[in-house]
Amino acid sequence: MQKLLCLLSLFIVAQPLVAQQHLPSQEAVNSANQDCGLTISGKVLDHDTRAPLPGATIYIPQLDRAAIADAYGNYHFHHVCQGTYTLKVSFIGYTSEAYSYKITTSSVRDLQLHTDVAMLSSVNIISTKMTDDAQATGALSGKELAQTRGLSLGKSLEKLPGVSSFQTGPNVAKPVIHGMSGNRVLILNNGVRHEAQQWGDEHAPEIDALAATELKVVKGAAGVRYGSDAIAGTILVNPSPMPDTAGIGGSISLIGNTNGRMGTIAGLLQGKLQEQPISWRLHTSVKKAGDSHTPEYNLKNTGFEEQNLAGTLAYNKEQFGTEAYYSLFHSKIGLLTSAHIGNITDLRNAILRGRPEETGSFSYAIDRPYQDITHHLLKLKGHHTTGDIGKLLFTYAFQKNIRDEFDKDVPDGDPERPELHLDLLTHTTELVWEHQLPAAISGSMGFSTIWQDNTYEGRMFVPFYRSFTAGAFAEEKWRQDNLQLEAGLRYDFKNMDVKVLENNRNLLKPSYTFHNFSGSAGALLDAGYHFTFGTNVGFASRSPHANELFADGVHHGTGAYEKGDPTMTSEHALNTNATINYHTNPRLNGSISLYYNTIYNYIYLQPDPEIKESVNGPYLAYNYRQADAAFYGTDINLTYALSEQLTLDTKAAIVRAYNTQEDQYLPNIPADRLNAELQYAFEKTGKTNFSDSFLSVGGLFVARQDRSDKQTDPHQNAPDGYFLLQAEAGTTLYFGKQPVVLSVSGNNLLNTVYRDYQNRLRFFAAETARMLMFRINLPLYLKTES
Repeated sequence: MQKLLCLLSLFIVAQPLVAQQHLPSQEAVNSANQDCGLTISGKVLDHDTRAPLPGATIYIPQLDRAAIADAYGNYHFHHVCQGTYTLKVSFIGYTSEAYSYKITTSSVRDLQLHTDVAMLSSVNIISTKMTDDAQATGALSGKELAQTRGLSLGKSLEKLPGVSSFQTGPNVAKPVIHGMSGNRVLILNNGVRHEAQQWGDEHAPEIDALAATELKVVKGAAGVRYGSDAIAGTILVNPSPMPDTAGIGGSISLIGNTNGRMGTIAGLLQGKLQEQPISWRLHTSVKKAGDSHTPEYNLKNTGFEEQNLAGTLAYNKEQFGTEAYYSLFHSKIGLLTSAHIGNITDLRNAILRGRPEETGSFSYAIDRPYQDITHHLLKLKGHHTTGDIGKLLFTYAFQKNIRDEFDKDVPDGDPERPELHLDLLTHTTELVWEHQLPAAISGSMGFSTIWQDNTYEGRMFVPFYRSFTAGAFAEEKWRQDNLQLEAGLRYDFKNMDVKVLENNRNLLKPSYTFHNFSGSAGALLDAGYHFTFGTNVGFASRSPHANELFADGVHHGTGAYEKGDPTMTSEHALNTNATINYHTNPRLNGSISLYYNTIYNYIYLQPDPEIKESVNGPYLAYNYRQADAAFYGTDINLTYALSEQLTLDTKAAIVRAYNTQEDQYLPNIPADRLNAELQYAFEKTGKTNFSDSFLSVGGLFVARQDRSDKQTDPHQNAPDGYFLLQAEAGTTLYFGKQPVVLSVSGNNLLNTVYRDYQNRLRFFAAETARMLMFRINLPLYLKTES
């Protein structure tokens, strides 16, 4: 560990965050009494070779419209009013740029991009030095996001420093930000707050990561804009903007995995009508995998299958627009058979044995125990401009989450009947006014509501409840030259009515009311000489969830028995973070973020040294507790270009967490992590059909969690640290003008036998063995406007 800290201290001397996005122009677009039939068009070109860049993205923030360059690099924006616009241009392997133009007539503007010397940076480098956020953020997009295709949302986000995941076996991963997860991490899926049974460690987000073109993480208390629960941070799963250029395009992706023999097919088709401001998009994906295996044995009943479908229809004009979106997510997940034991003696023996008693041979069959999950999302959104200074947006969303849990043993009666059926209905509304005032002030203010109804059948774990939340917020930014100041405030009222049986006899109807406040203040300074400094102080409150109050039963996926406490009160978090960025340097780009999070009345799951014996068998027991806590640590991101073709990318995360009230360690806190990758980008020579070819080799080192004892881990000591060797190669092959993107990646190439501290099933089995993943992506240009 001393060597690791010494290495990180050397990195810190030179570091800070990459690339920043151009601040929008302060000049409002004058839309009154002017020509709104103008066109902005042109080509996106390589600055050095003048070659067209098909597939490049051009985005105009003032219009909230985007276009994709066609096979010849052409782009178009029609029905544009006179005014000043910023064109943000990005393309894989190139530094993003932002160009500002004053448009008085239809104009042709060719946009040129420079080759990116820091291709592996997690945040795209662009020509300016300021970001939009004083808070620490990270993002996956473009090439780095493409390297995660085929992984779950939780595993994909592990590429960002400060983000890890809770795992339940090989196929379930739940995002963790700075050591916190569950309801403290808000997820916005296509702009909608994701609401499901997310309180469970083995309840992975019901979101298709293949439909996203950007995964963004806002670290630290982010309750002002996104909701008071966001004590740890917020994850934004963003699709690409709807197409603005007439035509039809899309893509087909094929993904294969050797460990579990997983197969995935995904398809995208989108377009825009030529004569009408109507655009549309369809996306679908299907996955199927069998049993995973460790280097030594098969993991019986760990297969899964998943089906996804999403569609969007949008109507956008200069002054107003509407959008309708629907998505369906369905998955069936097998649970490790050996994690469900018949008696206490066998459970203790299973933990001591070090390997599952039931291994079997590979199979695609999913038997009991398993879970079946369906999630529906319907979003209706509209916007209307408010003169020259802003836009009014209204969003309504309906979500229905259905979770069925099937025990290992078939009960008397119908074998297709689940032992637990959970049904959660959620209605959300949001009215927001986004504005940009003349006095260098911009921001948003609004009002939101959440109504939920939770019911169950079978055994009780989470009771019947209905809740209503109403919140109001305002946040503003002031920009002058190289300084940005921002502040925000939010208030949330929440009422929750519960129906619960006491000892399965007396019906209790407790009611809870919570008043939660959130606030933030931050500053961002461009100090010049490639340095940017950002700092933020945030306060957020989180109401206890129904499971934390009333859980009293078997938590199926984790093979655990959990007990809640109905006397719990709201958590209150005070988060401070500071980030130093060093950027737009030809060789070195990086960042270091420091944070300290004080949480009063922190709610956590405390392991019980005594095994709980129930009518369904023996289970490891956990009790919800509440105490004051402190979380602090650092995230480091360093990219160094050793040459024009060879780049070293290093990320590290350190988190510490303590129960300050009782002077104890907290359980389930991530261990220190260091990830390094060396990538070589091949030059394109001659008339070869290959481009964007690369080869990378790297490794992930995870230290042993030394801050654990018999209080945090009474049943098994924290496992040893481990190192995983990783590699990837990829290229784009052209058949005429048709590109085909190919890549292969490998994880745990040395076939290391190890266990991860954050896997709830580490008591029963090791982690998965060597895995090779193959990806083929075929972009489609079916029809474009001439």
